[in-house]
Amino acid sequence: MNLLMANSAQNQLLQQLRDVHQPQNVDWWPLAWGWWVVIGLIATIALLLIIKALLKKHHYRYVRFAQSELKQIQQDNSSRWLARSQNIMRRLSLCYVDQELVGSMNQAEWIRFLKLTGEQSLSHETVESLKDLPYKPESATIELDKDLVINDIIQWAERLPEHVQSYTKQRQEVQRHV
Repeated sequence: MNLLMANSAQNQLLQQLRDVHQPQNVDWWPLAWGWWVVIGLIATIALLLIIKALLKKHHYRYVRFAQSELKQIQQDNSSRWLARSQNIMRRLSLCYVDQELVGSMNQAEWIRFLKLTGEQSLSHETVESLKDLPYKPESATIELDKDLVINDIIQWAERLPEHVQSYTKQRQEVQRHV
């Protein structure tokens, strides 16, 4: 009898048991707070990079204008192409350097400025062609390689905003020592 009672008690206990069930699926939403932090960091970095790119594009707008003018000069057959190129260079310099400084430069100071700001982009031939340009006859430009000179000037224009910073620092240091 004890055995029957034990079996019936076991059967009652077994009937109370439920079937084995799988745990619920883990949903991807709502996200854990750690994922929100990661998303926030990525969004902040992306926003900062976009702002930096827009500011750089805005800062280089004068360079783009000068490059388009120089490319037009490169395609023209004008005999005054070198003088026009130097005029564009001076106008571009006025956009990035103190206007009083560039506006008051004589020809020797201008050439020194070009050498300091165009150390890698302006060839010796280009700098020499710009020396005493206002006093040279129009025929002096015939001997020059127009494409080489204009390409040098375009490269100089591309790098001018960065080189102006170092030029300005050098100029301030010289003025402090004087």
